[in-house]
Amino acid sequence: MNPVIGLDHCIIAVRDLERAREDYARLGFTAAPMGDHQNRATANYCLMFQDTYLELLGINQPEYPDGGLQEKLEVRGEGLHRLALGTTDADAVKAQVEALGVRTEGPRDLARPSKEPEGMVRFRNLFLEPADLAGMPIFICGHKTPELMRNTRLTTHANGSNRFAGITGLVTDPKETAKAMAKLFGAGSIKETEFGAEIDSGRGFIRLATDESIVQAHQGSTTHPANERPIWHVLSIGVKDLGETEQYLKQAEIPYQNNGSALRIDRSMARGLILEFIE
Repeated sequence: MNPVIGLDHCIIAVRDLERAREDYARLGFTAAPMGDHQNRATANYCLMFQDTYLELLGINQPEYPDGGLQEKLEVRGEGLHRLALGTTDADAVKAQVEALGVRTEGPRDLARPSKEPEGMVRFRNLFLEPADLAGMPIFICGHKTPELMRNTRLTTHANGSNRFAGITGLVTDPKETAKAMAKLFGAGSIKETEFGAEIDSGRGFIRLATDESIVQAHQGSTTHPANERPIWHVLSIGVKDLGETEQYLKQAEIPYQNNGSALRIDRSMARGLILEFIE
């Protein structure tokens, strides 16, 4: 039995949180009210779906610890920072993950007040040793108050998006990286592809490509300008109707590329990541 549920959310690191919210609002996403992490330097705007979400994360209280966010912004720039996998119990999953050969740190408690729905949102996060996962930055998120994270307004987006469908990382050796990540998902979850490898997480896909093969994983895509590898690079968002999403982008005068199966937004429009809408 896999120790994780699948994709839970991804963290998008940004320098200016308010302007990032405005950018994603223009792209058609509804953001929850800002959440300040207690005793942390960070705050977020979350873009919620029924089972998954996106997290715009920035620094607004620099006197507190920031978990290395500022350093990563300086080294890599804005963009995809970490992938969070889901669990119902971060404490129970710790032993399972360690038995599979992945060292852990935590779980650690994290909380932030929520204005909509109102209450204190609480998490318990288990951090995974990147060296045991071929360098991929991943943690496991346990939601202690999931009822405080969503309502109908927050899960309704003008662009028609309805899920965090997948994420793509740039790596030097996709097969070896997939083999390491199979500790979390099982060997049967891995499929070799022309671009490298794809993992079925149980809720969404994880693609692994090289700088040379990324164009095969995502037609017309370019590589990441940062030197660091591995690095998360492409965010795939599911929509109910690609035609309706295209109409929204046209009306909002947002530049995009249509390759037939996906609508792609350039890094310059999406805070350092390539954003694709797919059905």
